[in-house]
Amino acid sequence: MCCRCCGATQRKVWVFGLGSLFMVLGILTVVFWPDLADHLVEEGLTLKPGTDAYDSWLEAPIPIYLSFYMFNWTNPEEIRNPNVKPNFVEMGPYTFLEKHKKENYTFYDNATVAYYERRTWFFDPERSNGTLDDMVTAAHAITATVADEMRHQRKIVKKIINFMLNTEGGELYVTKPVGEWIFTGYQDDLTDFLNLFNTSAIDIPYTRFGWLADRNESLTYDGLFTIHTGTDDISNLGRLTHWNGKPETGFYDMPCGVVNGTTGDVFPPKMNVNEEITIFATDACRFMNLKPQGTFENHGLTATKWVGTDETLDSGENFPNQKCFCDPERFGDECPKTGVVECKACRDKAPIYSSFPHFYLADQTYIDAVEGMKPEKEKHEFFLAVEPFTGVPVQVHGRIQINMMIEPDDDYDIYRGVPKVLMPMFWFDQYAELSSELASKAKLAINLSSYGVIFGYSMVGFASIFIITGVVLTLTKKWVCEPQEDEQMINTID
Repeated sequence: MCCRCCGATQRKVWVFGLGSLFMVLGILTVVFWPDLADHLVEEGLTLKPGTDAYDSWLEAPIPIYLSFYMFNWTNPEEIRNPNVKPNFVEMGPYTFLEKHKKENYTFYDNATVAYYERRTWFFDPERSNGTLDDMVTAAHAITATVADEMRHQRKIVKKIINFMLNTEGGELYVTKPVGEWIFTGYQDDLTDFLNLFNTSAIDIPYTRFGWLADRNESLTYDGLFTIHTGTDDISNLGRLTHWNGKPETGFYDMPCGVVNGTTGDVFPPKMNVNEEITIFATDACRFMNLKPQGTFENHGLTATKWVGTDETLDSGENFPNQKCFCDPERFGDECPKTGVVECKACRDKAPIYSSFPHFYLADQTYIDAVEGMKPEKEKHEFFLAVEPFTGVPVQVHGRIQINMMIEPDDDYDIYRGVPKVLMPMFWFDQYAELSSELASKAKLAINLSSYGVIFGYSMVGFASIFIITGVVLTLTKKWVCEPQEDEQMINTID
């Protein structure tokens, strides 16, 4: 029915006014909402109090698991038999729930924050294959460290060291429970003697040996990190500027010694999916470059997968830009072949080398020198799957193997007649996956711009209906109903 209380002019004002209002609002929404939405998303991703990103950064909101796979050396007594290779049997996984918490943080005016990260591990028997009491045989790390440190000393000095190793607990190998190998550490006669002897010539900075001894619940073990908060430039979000107060590690020649990349838990939004990303690995005191390789689907999110390649752990053999990670003159030894990197300077001068698990992507000679290595891409690849628009990690598998070099040395009874071989000790997989709840928030952030644009176009469509209706009524002169039309309508009803 027609409105009897409104004249034609008033009706035109209402129809064309509302149509114009909705049209203007719709156009403004379509034009300006994408930038506004991007600003809102970026604001929520910066590391400052009050944002979701800040809360997640302070304490990881998802469970993180650290799984250890130990290599049990089954035939150490045959090490001097040239016809028998060292044989290793993988044991595990021995899985720990890992908690991360940022502490002692300080925000600076240059849009950076310095902090320590306390990491705590809890053994998870349900996710493990075995117990912490399982016995594992492996090369004796302290003996190998002493022998390697003193390898280039004068004969008389090495004779003294040989006597010490023979009488104070030096051994080629040792058998201990898994729990002691990892976190607890084990009592060692040679370690006790060296600590009692207290010489700077052989530096053993611990009282019990374990791969992660003194690390559980430690505030300072991983060092002091300084990263960008993204408050001045969102593209810098998470980028490391200093480690332990310095822009260089001091362990490698430049540019390999630069503190670079991210810690792996914070990335800037709008990542370039065609470029490498850089992760700073504190266990190796160096950065690692990962290359984009395909996509990964999880919880409805499409993430870009960045993976470790044959270049990631090269020391210049195939990629000259990596040569500064190993200087033979500086370290007094030859550089490892591709796929293996030296960590002596970083790991208290111990003859430690890192690789991907089972020497995945490493030179074939490392695999052939021992028995038991079966590299597989699916099981041993190092990768980060990150949703590139938000920079949110969707799934992480940080997989690294720790190895120890054993070398022949006629000056030491323990190492006389042994082959030079890189002994796999263990590998770990640091695993985390985005929860469905956080995935929903990420999807909202991704689609926020589209939602606004769709709403804006809907308003334009709604406004068009008003305007078209007004134009039709104007052309047909139907803004006001004629009296006879009313009578006809009443008669029709009767």
